[in-house]
Amino acid sequence: MSNHVNSRYEKRDKRRKTNVVLNTLIGIVALLILVIGSQLIFGGSDSEKTAKYNEQPDIKLANEEESNEEAIKDKEKEEENSNKSNEELDENSNGKADSEDKTDEEVTEDPFEQATITEGDPGSGVEETIENPGWGPVGTSQSEPHSANYEKGSQDWAEMTKALSYAAGIPESEMIIWFLGNNGSPNDAVGTISPKDKSAKYKVYITWVENEGWKPTKIEKIN
Repeated sequence: MSNHVNSRYEKRDKRRKTNVVLNTLIGIVALLILVIGSQLIFGGSDSEKTAKYNEQPDIKLANEEESNEEAIKDKEKEEENSNKSNEELDENSNGKADSEDKTDEEVTEDPFEQATITEGDPGSGVEETIENPGWGPVGTSQSEPHSANYEKGSQDWAEMTKALSYAAGIPESEMIIWFLGNNGSPNDAVGTISPKDKSAKYKVYITWVENEGWKPTKIEKIN
């Protein structure tokens, strides 16, 4: 009977130990499930947050890109305006240059191009006589009635000098006036001139046109 009791006791003890082991294993498994589940839940939440954060636009970067685009547009507009200004400047310069060229052409133009030139009589001292129907009055700032004034430095003298220069095609700054005086009537005058290099000598006849100034009528190239 003693052996039978011991055997029952051993079986009960083994069963108890087995239950303890099973319970322990079940507890460990349950703990692992909790740990893994919590990691999955919280880890997924963090991943979603990270994904959502990454999906959000970078406002600062967008602003910087917008500012860069505006700066590029402003620079392009500036360059366009600069190019336009340069083009306008070039056009103005070309126009000015053309005007200056035209002025130079007018100054250097042969004053006798449309004139009638007649050879002078031998022994008269006149090499040739020049008359040009294209000559006109040089203008005046004087009022009528006009009275010729041959005093050097007067307004009339300045306007007569202009008429002599215009007729002969010699700039006033390059012209020598040997004589300037009356030619027989209050409204007629004559001047003897030459260029500074004295390469030629001219006698220029001028007449007064009412309210329009002195007008050349004839030039004699003299020996």
